[in-house]
Amino acid sequence: MTNAEEKKRPAGGQGANHGLQSLEALEGVISGAGAPFAVSVLQALRDHREYQAAMDLMERWGDRFDHDADFIRVRRDILGKLGQITESLVLANTLVDHGHITAVSLVTLEGRVKELHGVRPRIQGPHRPVEPISSRRILHLVKESRPYLSNGFTSRSHYNFLAEKAAGLSPVVMTEPGFPRSVVDGPFPTTRQVDGVQHVHLDLGAANLKGMPVDRYLQLFADMAYSRVREIRPAVIHVSSGRRGFETALVALALREKTGIPVAYEVRSFFESNWTDDVRYEAQGEIYTRRMERELECMRAADMVLTIGETMKRELSSRGIPAEKIGVIPNGADCERFTPRSRPVELAEFLGIGTSPTIGYVSNMDHARESQETLIRATAELKRQGRTEHCVLVGDGSRRAELEALANSLSVAERVHFVGRVDHGRIMDYYALIDVFVVPRILERAAIYVTPLKPFEAMAMRLPVVVSNVPALTEIADPPRRGWSFVAGDPESLAQVITGVRSDPAEMARRAQSGFDWVREQRQWKHNGKRYRDYFAHLTDVTGAPGERD
Repeated sequence: MTNAEEKKRPAGGQGANHGLQSLEALEGVISGAGAPFAVSVLQALRDHREYQAAMDLMERWGDRFDHDADFIRVRRDILGKLGQITESLVLANTLVDHGHITAVSLVTLEGRVKELHGVRPRIQGPHRPVEPISSRRILHLVKESRPYLSNGFTSRSHYNFLAEKAAGLSPVVMTEPGFPRSVVDGPFPTTRQVDGVQHVHLDLGAANLKGMPVDRYLQLFADMAYSRVREIRPAVIHVSSGRRGFETALVALALREKTGIPVAYEVRSFFESNWTDDVRYEAQGEIYTRRMERELECMRAADMVLTIGETMKRELSSRGIPAEKIGVIPNGADCERFTPRSRPVELAEFLGIGTSPTIGYVSNMDHARESQETLIRATAELKRQGRTEHCVLVGDGSRRAELEALANSLSVAERVHFVGRVDHGRIMDYYALIDVFVVPRILERAAIYVTPLKPFEAMAMRLPVVVSNVPALTEIADPPRRGWSFVAGDPESLAQVITGVRSDPAEMARRAQSGFDWVREQRQWKHNGKRYRDYFAHLTDVTGAPGERD
């Protein structure tokens, strides 16, 4: 069994971390000790993420401790960790009744439950059709945008807005209420041009929207967006996945119901499993199931579904979306910025790499799916074999201290270089530090289907690319054409592949060149302009005759 498979197994019910002989024995102890001891045991299981073991105990106890507020509270916590949100709401109501939590907390939880149970925003009043200004005018509903944030989501969005504009479309971008106020201090324009593309920010001043129940927030979003849609008058509303996936699509569908403007829903990832960072539980529980249901409803209701790769398209089709309704707008690279270059000698010396051969990855360190530890363990294996490779890890996040501790424990701290978060304008120099670019994602739901940006950028710099054998990544590398693959989560497999790559410089150069050519010919961002234009043309009857206003 691979490390990744081991991580994905459901937690056992024995609570082994606590030295328990059996649930039966523990039950007998608790029966004599009462609720306080039961609470302490559940808290320990919760803190050690043994949620299923805690549930097994609570099922045995029945209603024995339901009178105790501390027991109810920890039970609610554990149900929440397992994604059982409706049961958590029932227990929260009990705590409110007894004065142990505030009604505000209850309303927030109720909002999440309502959204998951299918409550949608609806714009009041009769249907009022909106006549498009132009068949070229496209309204993009997004959660966030440049220049206020630079991340994978905003990068893909911005490059594609520019591609649309170059292809003759007239994109207008609208961000969700509260953005960019949530990330900037001081005043900002509510309407501005960003590289020639109009951006509209729905702003309520200093009002704090962070704690607003999601059902009320989405209604606010829909109402505020409608007032601007009547001014913008687009031919198509294009909506991208939001923070939970489907929620921004709910707003777009409310706008269509009111105005008749067709909706193209771009599914960029599968967010039903991102409610937890524990991969053992991500594909189970009520939150997961209901998010899947809401996502499917939005895709069925949309006039067109777009996604970012063939692997995702196949998955959407398997969920019941007709293949002819799904279009693909792939990720890509800016080949004017990401170009082949030699290793930056001074930077390599500064980081302590020198002339050593390197493997490396560029990604955040927030989620276990990125599996930088596979690279670290492979570096240790290469060292054990007497090889000299160093490892370059670009990025930062909540898991960085854990990863640094792993490098120390494996005695490769001097070979693993954590360079932190790098400004987007300098990132090319850090790519150029890497001789073999590795994408080590494990078998996690989003990783299986979603194609990341980084391997495209690495290919644009003519770097050899090695990926784990998850479908979304092998779609890009297409071994043996453009890259290599190894067994996901298996550092020995990765070390073996790295050794093979470096032992054949001619083949390494051939595949790197093949990836470079493919990106330049088919996966530049600018190629997406025509793709969007052709897809949007299916959604409107407006002729797009010369002389239309933009």
